[in-house]
Amino acid sequence: MRILIAEDDPVSRLLLQSTLRKWGHEPVATCDGREALEVLNGAESPKLAILDWMMPELDGPEICRRLRAKTPPSAIYIILLTAKAQREDLVAGFAAGADDFVTKPFNGQELFARLHAGIRVVELQAKLAGRARELEAALAELRRMQQGQKLEALGRMGAGIAHEINTPVQYIGDNIRFFQQAWEQATPILRSVADDPEMTYLIREIPKALEESLEGTHKIERIVRAMKDFSYTKGSEKVPIDINQAIETTLEVSRNEWKYVATLEKDLDLHLPATVCAPGEIHQVLLHLIMNASRAIADAATTGEEKGILRLATSVAGDCVEIRVADTGRGIPQQHREKIFEPFFTTRDVGQGSGHGLAIAHSVIVQQHHGRIWFESEAGKGTTFFVHLPIISGCECRTDKALPPGECRSGEAG
Repeated sequence: MRILIAEDDPVSRLLLQSTLRKWGHEPVATCDGREALEVLNGAESPKLAILDWMMPELDGPEICRRLRAKTPPSAIYIILLTAKAQREDLVAGFAAGADDFVTKPFNGQELFARLHAGIRVVELQAKLAGRARELEAALAELRRMQQGQKLEALGRMGAGIAHEINTPVQYIGDNIRFFQQAWEQATPILRSVADDPEMTYLIREIPKALEESLEGTHKIERIVRAMKDFSYTKGSEKVPIDINQAIETTLEVSRNEWKYVATLEKDLDLHLPATVCAPGEIHQVLLHLIMNASRAIADAATTGEEKGILRLATSVAGDCVEIRVADTGRGIPQQHREKIFEPFFTTRDVGQGSGHGLAIAHSVIVQQHHGRIWFESEAGKGTTFFVHLPIISGCECRTDKALPPGECRSGEAG
């Protein structure tokens, strides 16, 4: 195991190094507290440290305090090496964040015993962290399966609704068209036999009423069709789909969420290639992004009549299809940006958001489709979410953008 030694006395430092090597460990030696803290804050820091209490720059307890004050606190196991043996000193060391003590000059057997007690704790922490990651992955998969089951149930319900609604809507539409044709034939006769203001009014307004009624039936048909398309019932089966049509479908389903707060702007690439993906899951990602954008716009509105702008765009980016969902909300606060894709993280009040939406979106795009999702945000101007989906299933996106999957970028221009 790699073990940090922070000791300003060269004789004690060399003795500790040779002792640790004899026991099969890899010592990392530093001469003062500041150097030790830099190593412990590094990307591949040792998981166990032996720190001298009294050192130049920073002493051992101060290093403990700084490591434990981090967010999240550092899990490094710290043994303080000290000539102090008073109870008050030991209590102060533990309060600073030390895990154990070894008195100077150290006894080899005592150091061995305390060191291996620390190693057991470090190994246990590593196992617990591994199990926590496994549990988080299992929870993410469970949420995805639950969402999939909900979508399947919604799809079955949508199919049933379509069957029940389409037939009477077709009757209504056919009858309205029949009335339109009959009225066109009857209008010349009515005009020739009646010179009544009321009849003139009817001749003028009835065609408008019939046209509006027919448009209403068309709208019902579009909503039902969008609901069926949105609620794709074949789980995570991947098929070639038109991303632009998926966006149109999701906008239709979520219209009631955004139409009162935002003006819609679209810039969809009409030559976008078909993309192999799971339609139900992609619809779900689009729905989360559109609803989040709508809520951001609503939160930023200063009056009930003021509308923001919801922008959706698509394009080809290398081997991927790029989807952009932008809003003119307040932007994502700096302190929240690193947590946006974490499960259960939400800035909304209790009961208004579960914190699953973007975590599920990240899982669907990155894990299920080998794509990427990230955002750019500027305070006071809004946020844009980017999604890259590989055009060919099983491939990873290769574009000129250097961001790793799921990373956020805070732009100077939103």
